[in-house]
Amino acid sequence: MRLRSLIALALSLAASNLVAADADPLVGFDAAVAKAMKAHGVPGLGVAIVKDGKIVLVKGYGVRSVGKPEPVTEKSLFAIGSVSKSVTALCLAMLVDEGKLTWDSPVISKLPAFRMNDVYLTQETTVRDLLCHRVGLSRNELVWYGSSFDRKEVLGKLHFIKPEAAFRTKFTYNNILYMAAGQIVPEVAKKSWDDFVVERVFQPLQMTTANTSVAKFVKDADVASPHEMAKGKPVVVPWRNIDNIGPAGSINASAADMAEYVRFQLTKGKAGDKRLLKKAVFEEMHAAQMLLPKGGFSFNPDSLTHAYGFGWMLYDFKGKSIVEHGGNIDGMSAQVGMLPDEKFGVVLLANRGGSLLPMALMYDLFDRYTGDTTADRANQSGILGQVNQFAITVAVNIDEKTRIKDTKPSLALSKYAGVFQDEIHPPLKVTFADDKLSVKYLGTEYSLEHWHHDTFIGTDRNRADSRILFPFALDQDGAVVEVRIRQPGKDIQLKRTK
Repeated sequence: MRLRSLIALALSLAASNLVAADADPLVGFDAAVAKAMKAHGVPGLGVAIVKDGKIVLVKGYGVRSVGKPEPVTEKSLFAIGSVSKSVTALCLAMLVDEGKLTWDSPVISKLPAFRMNDVYLTQETTVRDLLCHRVGLSRNELVWYGSSFDRKEVLGKLHFIKPEAAFRTKFTYNNILYMAAGQIVPEVAKKSWDDFVVERVFQPLQMTTANTSVAKFVKDADVASPHEMAKGKPVVVPWRNIDNIGPAGSINASAADMAEYVRFQLTKGKAGDKRLLKKAVFEEMHAAQMLLPKGGFSFNPDSLTHAYGFGWMLYDFKGKSIVEHGGNIDGMSAQVGMLPDEKFGVVLLANRGGSLLPMALMYDLFDRYTGDTTADRANQSGILGQVNQFAITVAVNIDEKTRIKDTKPSLALSKYAGVFQDEIHPPLKVTFADDKLSVKYLGTEYSLEHWHHDTFIGTDRNRADSRILFPFALDQDGAVVEVRIRQPGKDIQLKRTK
């Protein structure tokens, strides 16, 4: 190629780069959000964008509640669910920074009530193990979800839960163990996890409206209502109190609050000009601690590597490093994502449970700010893989083809009534009245109808599209001795009490 042609090409490329640099990445973003919210059935959304240490956007979209005019604002509160885990990791990082523990301190040395099913696990499990989900316990969400057990009681249930994987060999996401990590805080700092979060995180970062419990909501405050899909439309559902698992997911915050949190993360531990913890201690939270297999938690189909840090998912995106985490709880979905090398981060808070929209918009904004304007991830949710569900339901897909027709229950319906329980879960009550069976469990009532043999299908009385199978087991004398709750993974088996 001639020198003149090379110079012309260089000038052309420089000009195109200048155009790209001058272009506003958010052109058309509002219209894209409105379109995506409608497609995903999301009534309201809080959005924040941070770039180069500055908050370039913090805004509310849609309404706080369907059928009501109050708009979502930048200060509307949403549940951030499992994004709370990174806050718990941060609290422990501050204690590490003060020399009060190390990442590799045995948990039992700081939390005497910590007891696993195995003596070796009890003695060897460290703070690091809890924070990167490598202990080997399955989720067992119904131990805490909707139960009356407090944190101390939930912690005590660990003794009865058998591991599903060998210690430190497999990523096994576990909310109870993250709560256990949070319970180290009051043992070491001599104040509750909730108070520590407020004093050491919320106040220094000026997260002025954030809190750690729905019990702390102020009357008539700017709070978004949770929604779930029913018959294809979003409907309001009650706020779920999950204080008993608090350090794993109970924080509520606004887009404005979370913008400050992202800015803190991107500056590697600074609140304004003040450093809240040493850079080296901070960086351990964003460092790969446990490798993850492709699929499942690997939401980006194009990622080559995927790992978990302390409360953060870590992988690559078009040659750039991502630090992100999602959160889901009844009626709410959240997503925080950062491209640290680009000094760029986003917050997306939706008042619809199980929604892929926050994650989709995260990728859409990554594309916008890295120059890829061809992608439309906000309206192509299928490419995003599986959402990080936070155990918001025990329902499973029920295939009508598996139903065996023309069978009858072995016993009269009244014989299936009773109370069923195990060492871990709250009691399940089966009631017979007006020639019908019903189940009451974890604050939800299900109307039972015969499915096949001794299996009944339960329909949530408040949500007709939420159904669960309840298989009953009989002993050799023909008496009901057990009921199972069919759920993803392993069924829950509850024995009939006398």
